[in-house]
Amino acid sequence: MAGSVVEKCEPSLIRSSSTSRARVLSNAPAVSNMQPIASPPSIRKEHFHWGKAIGESFIFLTIEQAYVVHEDYRWVTTENGVPFNHYWRDYKQSLHTWIDSGWNDGDDPLYNYVGHPIQGAMTSFIQIQNDPQGSRLEFSNTKAYWWSRFKATMWNAAYSTQWSVGPLSELTVEKYGTKARSPWNQDGTWPCHERDCYTGTGQVNLVITPLGGLGWLLTEDILDRYVSRRVEAATTNRFWIDLVRCATNPIRGGANILHGKRPWYRPSRDVPSGYFLSK
Repeated sequence: MAGSVVEKCEPSLIRSSSTSRARVLSNAPAVSNMQPIASPPSIRKEHFHWGKAIGESFIFLTIEQAYVVHEDYRWVTTENGVPFNHYWRDYKQSLHTWIDSGWNDGDDPLYNYVGHPIQGAMTSFIQIQNDPQGSRLEFSNTKAYWWSRFKATMWNAAYSTQWSVGPLSELTVEKYGTKARSPWNQDGTWPCHERDCYTGTGQVNLVITPLGGLGWLLTEDILDRYVSRRVEAATTNRFWIDLVRCATNPIRGGANILHGKRPWYRPSRDVPSGYFLSK
């Protein structure tokens, strides 16, 4: 009896299951019409901004050379009243004099031991603000921080070398070490009648600018981390925060302006905004 019931039920069960399977398959979308799942976009690593870094360095060089021309216009136009007259001849003479020169170039110690470290710090900050891996780093004893500041010092050294002996250097603009500009005495008078004469060329800037610039850079980083940060934690008054930032980091502020930012801007904790227009 049971066997006959099973035999009678089995065909109906088979028909119902096959009908359900057919209905499900008919309602399912065709495989060929299904849209492929899009893969997540790849994250591109941001590289060093060479164009902006070179452009900002050139603007800074132009500002420095404008000051030089203003201060030493007589020597800039000493040959027939034309700047860069006999350029290659004078440049070769200047380089020859520089190679044989000693440590001191005859400038005031304030220029060599304060002014040139400031120059080095400025060009270091130009490198840092154009380096996506280093621009947001604050002072810390980490490999990433020291590697960032080492790269900045190398940029500083390259700029300093150009400023000292490069094709657009003090030598070429002020004609240091040439026959057109004779050596002078320690008190600034000429012609030189002392044993040690000065020609405006020396090794001092190639050493003091990178090392002094690194020291100045680290000092501003430390002040920003341990002074500016404490003020920011103690008050929300933007006037005092911005004032302390500018007072403790004056050279970074100058580099910010060259970068199109406000002097008190900090990429590690501020929303990016332009100097003239805020986004």
